[in-house]
Formats: sequence, structure tokens, C-alpha cells
Amino acid sequence: MSVTAQVGAPPYLKIHSAHLMTNNKNDKMAIRKQMRKMRSALHAHQQQLASLALTEKVLQHISAIDHADRIAFYLTQDGEIDLLPLMIHCYKQGRQCFLPVLDNARKNALKFAEWAPDRVMSKNIYGIAEPLVPEQQLLPASDMELIFMPLVAFDACGRRLGMGGGYYDRSLADCSKNGNSSAKPLLVATGHDFQYVPHLPLESWDIIPDITITPERIIKPAIQAET
Repeated sequence: MSVTAQVGAPPYLKIHSAHLMTNNKNDKMAIRKQMRKMRSALHAHQQQLASLALTEKVLQHISAIDHADRIAFYLTQDGEIDLLPLMIHCYKQGRQCFLPVLDNARKNALKFAEWAPDRVMSKNIYGIAEPLVPEQQLLPASDMELIFMPLVAFDACGRRLGMGGGYYDRSLADCSKNGNSSAKPLLVATGHDFQYVPHLPLESWDIIPDITITPERIIKPAIQAET
């Protein structure tokens, strides 16, 4: 496992989590509640600076962004770090950009629809905008080459805590079972730096991202050493 971080707190980081949940490591509900409260406390300017810093970090440190043809992003909600600048950059570079949509055939699962700036959008039951495309044009996670995932919290081992619905875990389970690592999409979890907690419990169904990246951190659980 390797963690790299720049020295010094960026100007947008006004909330700190060094002591967050140290007495409640296994209480996922408590972590979610506190992290969502902290995200909601961010001002629009702080969110914008964090988004731009993350975009720069991704472009500098995730080489897959330069050659992946199909890349899945997400639209921010509930204070999540915003990937729209990164998605627009990739779209202008000729990449196919996708967004998650609720899978009507599977409970608590996702498929992915291609996005474009002029694409008609429709809000799902959670109020999240999805590209409005015919059902036959929706693709499974296994057809993506790079998937960016939101998170509520993360730890030093790269464990990711989501909102609790299991949408990404369930949708990515088939990719993990196919046994062909070269065919699996690269999974990148993104968040704010303050969403770090010292330890998260790991359930048997949890999918650990290949990379967790924030404006100040990079965590790669599968890599034992990094310079």
C-alpha cells in the first residue's frame, strides 16, 4: 500500500478529520452522517477549488485517463467532489464519457449511459440526472475501461464507504468474478481530503478501488512501494 500527499493544507480545506470517528470505527451510519454534514458545510468556492485541484491531480497521476476510450464519471450530489471539469476535459479529448443510470432489471444496480453536453437528461428516483437513452444502449460496468466512483469515506488501506445502497459493489461484482484482470475496468474512488478516516470495516461484498484519489492524496492498495 502506498499513500502520497502534498505538504501543506490547500486553501479550500477548512474542515479537518484527523480525529474523526476514532471512537466509532465500525459505525458506518455514524460515519456517513458526519461526513455528509461536513460535505454540506463546504461553500461553493471551496467545492470549485477542490474540483479543479482533483482534476489536475488525476491528469497528472492516473495515466489510464490518456488512453481509456470508455470512461464512467458521476454527477455530484450531496456535497460530493465534482468531476464535471474532468469529464468535460475528457470529452473534448475525444473520449466516450458515461454516467451511471439505475438498472431497471436489477435491484440496487447500475448500468452506464453515454453522456454528451447536448444529451437530454432525466432525473431518477433520487433526483440524480441521468442521460436519457434507449435501454439497448445502456452498457454494463464490464464495458467501461475506467470508472470514477464517489465515496462517503475512505481509509489508508483504500477501503471505500459509499452511501449504503451497494449500487457500485453489486454492479462491479461481475467484473471481479470474470478472472481476467486485464478486462476489468480501473476503479478510481474520488473524494475530499477530509473524508479520510483511520479505519473502515470491510465486508465480504465490498469492492476496494484500485486507486483512491483526493486533491492531496493518492492511495493504491495493490502497490507495495511508490516513490
